[in-house]
Amino acid sequence: MNKDYFDRVYEKTCRRLLRYAVLHLSDPTDAEDALQNVYVDFYRRIERYGHLDILFPQSFLQRMLQREIARNYAERAGRAAQPIEVYENVLAEDVSFEDLALDRVLAEQVLTYAKALPPETYRVFVLYYGFEMSVSDIAAELNIGKEAVKSRLFRARNTLKNRLTATEQRRILP
Repeated sequence: MNKDYFDRVYEKTCRRLLRYAVLHLSDPTDAEDALQNVYVDFYRRIERYGHLDILFPQSFLQRMLQREIARNYAERAGRAAQPIEVYENVLAEDVSFEDLALDRVLAEQVLTYAKALPPETYRVFVLYYGFEMSVSDIAAELNIGKEAVKSRLFRARNTLKNRLTATEQRRILP
């Protein structure tokens, strides 16, 4: 029963909470780690005490995540930034195995190149392509101008374009 509840809550909240964590932590790897810690703690909590007293799981998890973010900032003073990890999108089922394998290799290559971008550029890249946020939304969330967002996206695309081979570019941009 608790596992079913956890799975339902996870499905409904994961994407929104990950976006929140990415926006509030300067390093998306830290955001993923913080969210993972929150879900582990949440699962342990419902295993131990149940979930009947949790009326609004989204709010409950948001508060847990806020505390985890505060702990993260306290712990990482002086710690060097780490590369950001991005989750791949699930491909359609009608894609052939060969296409799936090629797309996965290409996605991994793009992610490898993207991780080498400056952190502020990569952060905008992740929010725009990974979370499909608009330029306006990214600018508002990061408290920067729209032109700064557009500039970072332009630099990211140019850097990736310059690093990808012509064959890889044709697979991405037919």
